Amino acid sequence: MAINSRQKGKTGELEIVRVLKELFGWSGRRTQQFSGWAKGGASADIYVDQTPDLFYEIKRVERLNINNAMALAVEQADRKCPVVLHRINRSPDWLLTIRLQDLPRLAHAYEAAVNCGDGHSQDDSVAP
Repeated sequence: MAINSRQKGKTGELEIVRVLKELFGWSGRRTQQFSGWAKGGASADIYVDQTPDLFYEIKRVERLNINNAMALAVEQADRKCPVVLHRINRSPDWLLTIRLQDLPRLAHAYEAAVNCGDGHSQDDSVAP
């Protein structure tokens, strides 16, 4: 892997951690910095404290084969729910791709994260 690819990957991972913090108030970090290389290379790109059951594969590229990216995430996710967050170069919009069969797991992870009190939701500003 070229140095530019590694740098772009690192930048994308740090960017999505910041975006998740801004959107939901969730804290996350790059796993490479946090825990080093996992046995077999199967560590998620980022770890988010509020969503421990999600396996995040982050891609920031010009052209993405989403089927290959999802297959890699599924292969490495073990029992976690595989999620691919991706955006093309020079685009401000991050996209999230999951398998349809994983939608209930993603919804459950989101609900658990919002209800744990660490993140914030739209209703947090309204007094009960």
